Amino acid sequence: MEEMSSLREFSRSYAGEYECVEATLGGRDLLKYFRYVILSLNRDGTFTVSARTKTGIEGAKAGSYECDTEKGEILLRAERGGKTYEKRCAYVNGSFAVTHSFNGRELVLKFRVKG
Repeated sequence: MEEMSSLREFSRSYAGEYECVEATLGGRDLLKYFRYVILSLNRDGTFTVSARTKTGIEGAKAGSYECDTEKGEILLRAERGGKTYEKRCAYVNGSFAVTHSFNGRELVLKFRVKG
């Protein structure tokens, strides 16, 4: 069993950095206000989203994730204000999109493998 666990850990080819290539809120481009938005999927099942605005303001948020490559899905979990939020996304060829309804408008964040 230990060998299988090690093999699973080694084969997590999806672990790494993803750059945000599109960010919109209600169809309005948000990415133009940022120098970068990077989502890092760590091998231990945690993720971090880091961003820096063009004015130099930095921020980060962490959570956990599960990736099912057979189903082509990634599940992201994060807590805010004592509540846990989950987002299930299609994971295809190193890309995925997170969507969320925010104040009646749709927030769309599209990520792809950095590089």
